Amino acid sequence: MVEALKIAVLDIAASKTGALSILRDFYGYVKEHGNPVNEWVFVTGVPGILEDVPEKNISVICREDVKSSSKNRLMFDLFTGKGFVEGLGADVVFSLQNTFPKGLKCKKKILYVHQPLGFQKMKRFSFLKKEERHLAMYQYLYAPLVNASIRASDITVVQTEWMRRAALEKTGIKQEMIKEIAPDIPDISGYADGVTFDRKSFFYPAGDILYKNHSIIEEAAALLKGEGIGDLKIIFTKDSPLSRSEVCRKYFESTLLFPSYIETYGLPLAEGMQTGNPIIAADTPFARQILEGYEEAYFFEPFDAGSLKSLMKEVYEGRITPGKRVAAKTGENSYGKILKLIEE
Repeated sequence: MVEALKIAVLDIAASKTGALSILRDFYGYVKEHGNPVNEWVFVTGVPGILEDVPEKNISVICREDVKSSSKNRLMFDLFTGKGFVEGLGADVVFSLQNTFPKGLKCKKKILYVHQPLGFQKMKRFSFLKKEERHLAMYQYLYAPLVNASIRASDITVVQTEWMRRAALEKTGIKQEMIKEIAPDIPDISGYADGVTFDRKSFFYPAGDILYKNHSIIEEAAALLKGEGIGDLKIIFTKDSPLSRSEVCRKYFESTLLFPSYIETYGLPLAEGMQTGNPIIAADTPFARQILEGYEEAYFFEPFDAGSLKSLMKEVYEGRITPGKRVAAKTGENSYGKILKLIEE
């Protein structure tokens, strides 16, 4: 007879973009594939993003108070969270928010780390610059909590090899305690029908965050305009959000630009490879890993507008052209791999 487990999933931090998608996707996978003898408690910070499913033994607790401020989150991680989580009586605690409450004790702790700021070496953010202050807080104050949580975990899951190596270097733990599980890559091949590649079109799907580095594209475009090339089409999703189908069609129509210099994974790179179109990315460890073997990948120094300009000009003039498409990888679902780590 299989012993029933009580499993607590912590993700008070998730409220938007990728973090919320990960939470919802994992919750959906548990609903469909979780062992029905187990009891699941999801702890969130925003009401209504998940709901109880009594027939699946799933309940949801919302801690808006913790989510309401950075101070409250810090207090939860350092002082109050231990008592709250241990009070749930869980056998296994799975944290999707990069940290565990300090001193937490249970039979098994699994941590999912998808915050790269404390591991990257591309840029040192400054508390003295208003636009960088929030990022500096994560890089210098929050990162030690992440490292401590990794050391306290039975297993830590990261999305890329560069993150695995960086976490090992930062924490000094045994290699087998960190697992690389890449996210699932959706198949976008069905959006190719009727779409023609436009060498004047450049596409960057990313939110308006400093390290997404939109400004380097604007600088490169200004340099091209100075050389008489002013009819480029540069599409930013930060300016005008697009539907999923529109994003996928833009992949096939355009050259993908990806100047972001801090990412855990960089999903658009993996999706863009399915088009066979040129991809121009900042030269970073994560981009090198994802684009390895892709013949239409081109790299530039992330803070050098001139090098980006040169590559964009080669595409515009037809010296860089589309090539072979790469099919989306198939295999065991990434959340299935995580579910095995939790339930085994």
